[in-house]
Amino acid sequence: MMKKSALTVSVLVALTSGLLSTANAVKVGVLLPLSGTGSVSGQAAQNGYKLALSEINKKGGVLGKPLEVVFEDDQSTPAKAVPAFVKLVTVDKVDFMAGGVSSATTIALSGPAKQYNTFMAWIGAAAVPVEDAFADAPYFFHYHPWAYYNVAAVADFYKHLRLKNGAKTIAIAYEDGPFGSSGIADLVKLFEGTGLKVVATEKFKSGSGSFGALVTKVKAANPDILHWIGYDVDALPLATELKQQGVKLGMLYGTPPSWPVGFEKNRVADDVAGLSMWVPSSPVLASKDFVAKYKKMFGSVTEEYFAPLAYVNLISLANAINKAGSADKDKVAAELAKTNMSTPFGKLTFSKSNKIKYQGFKGENWLHFQFLNDERVPVYPKRAAKAPIVYSK
Repeated sequence: MMKKSALTVSVLVALTSGLLSTANAVKVGVLLPLSGTGSVSGQAAQNGYKLALSEINKKGGVLGKPLEVVFEDDQSTPAKAVPAFVKLVTVDKVDFMAGGVSSATTIALSGPAKQYNTFMAWIGAAAVPVEDAFADAPYFFHYHPWAYYNVAAVADFYKHLRLKNGAKTIAIAYEDGPFGSSGIADLVKLFEGTGLKVVATEKFKSGSGSFGALVTKVKAANPDILHWIGYDVDALPLATELKQQGVKLGMLYGTPPSWPVGFEKNRVADDVAGLSMWVPSSPVLASKDFVAKYKKMFGSVTEEYFAPLAYVNLISLANAINKAGSADKDKVAAELAKTNMSTPFGKLTFSKSNKIKYQGFKGENWLHFQFLNDERVPVYPKRAAKAPIVYSK
């Protein structure tokens, strides 16, 4: 199927909102992986942006005119992301950039972002090299917790498994890009700090679907936990290979940005655990509101947290522009920095992280779930748990 142009998508989104674009309207360019290894996250995020855009424009838009959003597909590769980013900035002449899921593509954007002094409100790309690349960027707002917040939450869970379930050993399988590979040595130290012994670390090519040799090595190491870092395309082939080789684990735990569509229906998914910022069953009032609006627009409810994260991203940016009273980057940055907003994840505020000035969520929202009875069920921490942890050793 021929891919629609970004302009066509922009017009369609404007029509969906019930309003046509007008001259000199504020434009937001949204760069997402709508195809490739990150497409599940990207498509979920696109829906979140469309929902937010509809809501914003129904309430009067931005600076008195309908907000425009121009989508581009980075195809999950740096080689496609860079020209798409440059096109949005120089041809479409967007006022602000949003989106961003992959760490590898975002690192590649650091050069053109600095060249054009681009305002970026970014929802993903949590690897530490991204933070390094944008440490001195004056208009870089990062919403997603950095990797070090994420792994701290996982380490806390593993410490619980050691103390309560008797887990003693762990193996790590990681994809060979920045998302998976950055900080592996530190990850080993962190996990060993919980009292677990790391018995294997194995690298793989994301999207290859070839896990035979890796799983053979994992089986020989006989870990209680297998911790894997990859993308949604890796989940099913890895889980299938583990089952085919009869590997006995206490738990298979994954940290992909999103899980494959329908994964929960496959029996190899049973008891597989993961990390999420959000589940649609959240009792938070803003989450219930988001779920109701999302279901009304799309007819179903997503379990991918990139959908509400994108929704929050655009709503907060639009609010900041309106409060600034113009699209001036300094004025908008000053207003966005003051954000104190109720969201499906809890309160959104911005403060310094290790290296950047404007960091949003910092890991207080993470929860751990397992695929149980064809659903993602929170099992830890206790405040979020809907079922006991299933540990199979």
